[in-house]
Amino acid sequence: MAAGTDQAVSMLCDPYRDLFAAEQAVSPYLVDWSQAFADLDPTQAAPVALVFKRSPYPDVVERWLLPDLADPRSRRIAELHLSARLNNVLSIAGAHGIDIVTPKAPDAGLLAAVRGNLLARLDDFSNMSLYFLHGLVQSAFGRDLSINASQTDGCLPEARGHGGATGGEKPGQARPGLALAVNIGQHLTSWGLIRLTRDGGCVVERLCRRETCLDLTRCCLTAEIADILAAVQSDLGQATDGVEAVGISLAATVLDGRPLPVAEFGLFAACSQGELDRAATVLHEAPARAFPGRPAVLVNDGRAQALFAFHFAGGKTAAGSGHLLTLRLGACPCVHCLDADGHSPPGFDEFGWLAIRAVPSRPGGPLFSTPRHPLSHYGLAAAAHELGLLARYGLGIEDAIPFFHSRLTGEDPEAAREAAGIYRILGAHLAMLAAEIHAHRPLGAIMVMGSQANRLDSPAFAALSDGYAAFAAGRPLVPATAGRILVEEASAEAGLVGAAFAALSADPA
Repeated sequence: MAAGTDQAVSMLCDPYRDLFAAEQAVSPYLVDWSQAFADLDPTQAAPVALVFKRSPYPDVVERWLLPDLADPRSRRIAELHLSARLNNVLSIAGAHGIDIVTPKAPDAGLLAAVRGNLLARLDDFSNMSLYFLHGLVQSAFGRDLSINASQTDGCLPEARGHGGATGGEKPGQARPGLALAVNIGQHLTSWGLIRLTRDGGCVVERLCRRETCLDLTRCCLTAEIADILAAVQSDLGQATDGVEAVGISLAATVLDGRPLPVAEFGLFAACSQGELDRAATVLHEAPARAFPGRPAVLVNDGRAQALFAFHFAGGKTAAGSGHLLTLRLGACPCVHCLDADGHSPPGFDEFGWLAIRAVPSRPGGPLFSTPRHPLSHYGLAAAAHELGLLARYGLGIEDAIPFFHSRLTGEDPEAAREAAGIYRILGAHLAMLAAEIHAHRPLGAIMVMGSQANRLDSPAFAALSDGYAAFAAGRPLVPATAGRILVEEASAEAGLVGAAFAALSADPA
């Protein structure tokens, strides 16, 4: 396996850390691992099929080649690679069971290692706790995740992707009208009256915000939703009389219009089991009580953002026959992917949990890192910290964005080059994320939501895009030809407009 460009890799936690010793360095980038496995000689490698069982949705099947497992180093790489692949398909598509299918008798040691990574070492696998994904499986399918191995008597199952929208959420063309849109985030909730016009445009007529929960440590959306909607009613008053539909977007997983609450996480962090059990019912009934006679829909906030980009920011044209990937740098990356018709395949779409990079870490640290830090609004500070620049300039985390953006756009060429290098790191991480999604949903375009608060404007995006291109060079698995587009200063309204579109699509009358 080729050595990566990151020579700072030292060790991972046992039993894999010897792979990352300087004398036998392995690339820290999962996309390089996938390329190496794709390039294995079929006559010298063993085929394997990974079957993701998702009833009532269609199964997803991936096929890979495995190296010689008799070689200890190759075995350890295969254990990690399979674990990362399972994690990533689970994060995107969701599944209640995974079957590792081989033409020969299953390798008990390989199965045990993968189970150990994904079922036993839940807070050691990556810097995003797998307790959340396990909770999603239970919430979506009513059972615990299982990982098994089996031997096929005939041919391996054929690869079966999940790029289409069969069984997923399929909004039609939204009719013109006035919708109330509410975007419930981890920290802030915003709402507005959104008018979709007959010429295909949109107008934001009101925009307001408040803290989602007054006490974030005790946040339970099931209990808070009535109070949130009461605040919306109070603020808008008689202006809601003309509302024809209500769209609510959540910073939580929503599958086919059904919220999937997970105990101790996010908007459901302080919910009792009873409140979790009632969440789906309450989140559907509360809007009906608050705004009687108006149909209401629930969507994930990432999906709402993507609907805005697709229908109102040129995303449909930019993506062509491919998928549109949209990204906003929030507390955690807000990411979604729509197909060429603007539809969402049925799945978790929890892109923040994707393993993208092996972590150069202390012994006992996590095996992989995710896009959580580099593609959040703390990403610039995280990259500057890795380079020692926060300490050099005596900066706090909150100071990083204005400081380095000012240097990027200033008149000092050396300072601008240094700042551009930080943004280029974020671009490389975007390329890693895109590669993982592209493997399942071929991308035609990537749209990034600009933000005044994050200083994510044209100069910053240009440097970020340069970093993407540099990382993509020589890496066929990265969608280098997918267009990269900045939607300037859209983040405050994108989710509201998308939620309104979803509401008026679901109510075509």
